[in-house]
Amino acid sequence: MLLLDEMKRIRTEKNMSYEEIAIKSGVSISSVQKIFGSDNPNPRKSTLEKLNKAFNPVDTYNFDRKNPGYQLPDKDKNYYVAETTRYNIYGKGKMVSGSGESLHTLSGYTYDDYMAMELPDGERVEVIDGVVYNLAAPSLSHQAILSYLNTYLSNELRKRKKRCLSFPAPYDVRLDFDEGPTTVVQPDILIKCSKDHKVDEDGNELPWVPSFVLEILSPATRSKDMFVKTKKYKESGVVEYWMIDEKAKQVVKYNFEKDTIKIYGFDAKIGLDIFDGDIKVDMKDLQDYLDEYADIIGL
Repeated sequence: MLLLDEMKRIRTEKNMSYEEIAIKSGVSISSVQKIFGSDNPNPRKSTLEKLNKAFNPVDTYNFDRKNPGYQLPDKDKNYYVAETTRYNIYGKGKMVSGSGESLHTLSGYTYDDYMAMELPDGERVEVIDGVVYNLAAPSLSHQAILSYLNTYLSNELRKRKKRCLSFPAPYDVRLDFDEGPTTVVQPDILIKCSKDHKVDEDGNELPWVPSFVLEILSPATRSKDMFVKTKKYKESGVVEYWMIDEKAKQVVKYNFEKDTIKIYGFDAKIGLDIFDGDIKVDMKDLQDYLDEYADIIGL
C-alpha cells in the first residue's frame, strides 16, 4: 500500500484534482481536501486504504526510494511491465520495484522495441498503443476451451473447404503499422484466410488484420479483453470478435462491420458471421466436454 507522502507526490506529478481522487477512491471530496491540503493530516488506516484505489496501478509495488530521480531505463536493457502497471498513468519511464526486480512503466513502444525484447523464460507480453501488458499463464479450463474450439473450427473450415485456418495463441498480430507506438496482440484464436495472405514484390508478407478473433476471459486479462482490446479490434478493422466468459456461461459476439453485439448462453448454437452462419459452434457440446473432463481440468 502506498504511503500518504507517496500519494501526494504522485498527485502533484500527475496534477490530479481532489474531485478525481474522490471519485476513484470513494472518499468524500471534503475529506480528500483536508488530507491532501494539510501539512499534518492524520487519516485513519481504512481511509488510506480507500485512497490507494485512486493510485491502483502501482498499488502492489513500492517506489524505489533509492532512486528518487526515476531515471529512464537504458534501451539495451531487458525489461517488461507487469499487468498491474498496465495503464501507465504515472508517466513515461518511471521506475517501480517489486519482487526484487526493477520494472518500468515505459510507454511509447514501437514494433522494433517489441522485437528486441528478451523476456524471462515462459513470459509473454502484448503491446497496446505502446504500453506493455504482461500475460499471466492461462488456467487448465482456459486451455481446455481453447483446445476444443480451435480443433472444432479447424475441422469445420477444412470440411467446408473455406481456404482458411484457425490458429491458437501464441501468434503475434499487429494492429498498428506506423513508426510510433504500436499494438501487437496474441488473441486466443484467430482465423486467417487465403485472401489475407499477400506479399510484396520481394516476397515479404504485407500487413493484414484477421476478420475473426476470439478471446477466452480470465481474471488476469478480463478488463483488458473486454474494454481495451475490444476498442483496438474495432479500430483496426476486425470484423467479428467473440469473448468466451466461462464464469458467466456466456458468449459475447461483436460484429463491428454491422455495429451489433449479441450475448448467448452456453446452450446456444452460434454462427460465425464472417461465413454467413455456415459454421456454427454448439456451446452445449463445449459444456458437455468440460463436464466430461472436469476431474482432469479441475472444475
